[in-house]
Amino acid sequence: MTGERKGMASMVYAKVQESREFSQRFQDFSTIENDIKLFATPFMINAEEVEESLQLELIEMQCDDSLKNQHQLLSLPDFYRSLEEAKFPLMRRHAKRMMSLFGSTYICEQTFSLMTLNKSRLRDKMTNDHLCDVLRISTTKLTPDLPAILQAKAQFHCSH
Repeated sequence: MTGERKGMASMVYAKVQESREFSQRFQDFSTIENDIKLFATPFMINAEEVEESLQLELIEMQCDDSLKNQHQLLSLPDFYRSLEEAKFPLMRRHAKRMMSLFGSTYICEQTFSLMTLNKSRLRDKMTNDHLCDVLRISTTKLTPDLPAILQAKAQFHCSH
């Protein structure tokens, strides 16, 4: 093998490894999909789709119009903090567990919103791999330095 081919082979291997690791990380999300839905949209999920231990609290929550209004007005962390500990201990515990999956609550809210937007009925053909890619790009704080990129790629061609 030439040096160039070895370099190309190692790049391909590294990319395959990276892809496997990323797929493994997001594979876990499919196993907790209902937990995520319950956390992000508690007023839209069917109570039969959640754990039995949470069903009663969820039904009580869904029947409370003032909580529905609070859910629309407050951020997710603030909404769950506003729930009475005595009345909704399991829902609060569930919310804490979901929020702890992410480094910050901002990324958590942003990711759930993006997942909801991108996995809608209008875009149901999107594969999980593509969803992972969209989420990865959408939740990063990196911004490209377009002027520097364009200047580095500029081809100066003088007209006659």
